[in-house]
Amino acid sequence: MDAVPLLLRRILHHHQCWNWSVAPPKRAGSLGSLRKRLDDFIRYAYKDKDCGAILIILDLDDGCPADEAHALAEQARKLNPRCPVAIVLAHREYETWFLASLDTIAGSHNLPPDLTFEGNIEDKRGAKEWLTAHMPAGQAYKPTLDQASFTDLIDLELARQRSRSFRRLCHAIKELVQIADAPQVPGRVTP
Repeated sequence: MDAVPLLLRRILHHHQCWNWSVAPPKRAGSLGSLRKRLDDFIRYAYKDKDCGAILIILDLDDGCPADEAHALAEQARKLNPRCPVAIVLAHREYETWFLASLDTIAGSHNLPPDLTFEGNIEDKRGAKEWLTAHMPAGQAYKPTLDQASFTDLIDLELARQRSRSFRRLCHAIKELVQIADAPQVPGRVTP
């Protein structure tokens, strides 16, 4: 709940979007839950009178992020949103983005300074468990305690280069800002 707004603000500032703010996130739960209640989440976002765009971010443990995002985008389009909506699915989980920027995270939070990850980070299931396995005995990665501080250490460009889903996040934010800042553009939904 703390990490996502922090990451969004960092990306917005990276794109020099100083006049945008990030509302507190709403927890959707699983993909199945989001599918069932997508209209509720979008209507809830409208309660913020300054809502200029809606970004939906969710972990996708299994499946193809592009396919699932397209399906959700189609569902959202049917709701005729009054502001632009973008959907980003972290392939496999939010913590995968930490592996994409491991060069800047290693050496912090008791992780070894020379820690590296071999292979395609988006093929890795269990990034949380992988982080825990590389901490000293008796310590564990805990999202509620560690996620925001790890997020603060992400090198945005490095993560963009190494993670397709992180690139999608950066692109979605830039696209939402461009659409929302354009005069008289109706709600648009992008997967």
